[in-house]
Amino acid sequence: MASEQASTSVSTPDIKSAIAELEVPFPPDQVQWRVTNTAKDKKRGQIVPYAGPRAYADRLNALFTPQGWTREYKIETMSNITRMKNGESIVTGKILVTCTVTIIGLWSHSGTGEEWADDQNGMTSADAQAFKRACSCFGLGRYFYEFQGSWVDLDQNQQPKRIPALPAWANPENWRKGMRPPGKNCNGNGFQANGANGSSNVSPKANGGHASATANSGTDDLDTRILAMERAVGLRLYRNILRQYGQADQPKLIKDASTKRAVLEVLASAARGFDRLSAVRKRIDPKMLESLLAKLQAPPLAEIADMKTLRNVVFGLEELADSPSAHTA
Repeated sequence: MASEQASTSVSTPDIKSAIAELEVPFPPDQVQWRVTNTAKDKKRGQIVPYAGPRAYADRLNALFTPQGWTREYKIETMSNITRMKNGESIVTGKILVTCTVTIIGLWSHSGTGEEWADDQNGMTSADAQAFKRACSCFGLGRYFYEFQGSWVDLDQNQQPKRIPALPAWANPENWRKGMRPPGKNCNGNGFQANGANGSSNVSPKANGGHASATANSGTDDLDTRILAMERAVGLRLYRNILRQYGQADQPKLIKDASTKRAVLEVLASAARGFDRLSAVRKRIDPKMLESLLAKLQAPPLAEIADMKTLRNVVFGLEELADSPSAHTA
């Protein structure tokens, strides 16, 4: 098995080009659009582009062969969560999926996905979310985060009547020629530098002292990025994540770079959760917020100290915000 893996590893000279190819946008015929927000009258909607998991897998197969990468899943469930569905309150659960993608010769990265357990396609949706978020850590599909969404007219099925044209920089050939989103330099979204640093740690002897210096620079950068997340998630949750996922109280005490990246990914997920909390709090009555927190036996939002509680609160508030009685006068 070891010899098979070695034969499919990415050689050191090809690491930079492989990462660059991972960042290239998908061909336009592989790009789809979904509605993420609608106006009150349901006649207008905000849409964003995306690609299905098959497009991600095809890119990995093309660059590294099917033997050159793997993915593993961890599935968890949460039960007894109240949500509004079709105007009725129901008790259901959540499916939580963590996908770890490993590219032999590079690194392993993880991503998370979640969906309601009563959704007949819940497992498939959570699986796809987790897989694509793990891939984005390598740069694959990461350019989709540059889109803010376009408002278009919707048909009677709340589907777009018109699909906007992709910007020129989102075309693979233009990307390879150096075009980037507005405000980005010729090096792209910055992931390439981090990816190169990470991959240098895989084979430090290949480049001698230069590789060692690059690896140290990458580790220092990870420490800085982890430290910067404390303000976004709060001190209690920040320390909890470091101890649970990094087995340390400070990022510099985490010796393994891949573990640092895992910690950073969890912190980033927590930060996204707090962003969602901030947005949904504006849509509901403060008294209903207090009632939900009491029902979930959750602490005040600023004192949330674990990811499970954060998920419960986010999911609960977002469902509550969709009920007609949730909005302030």
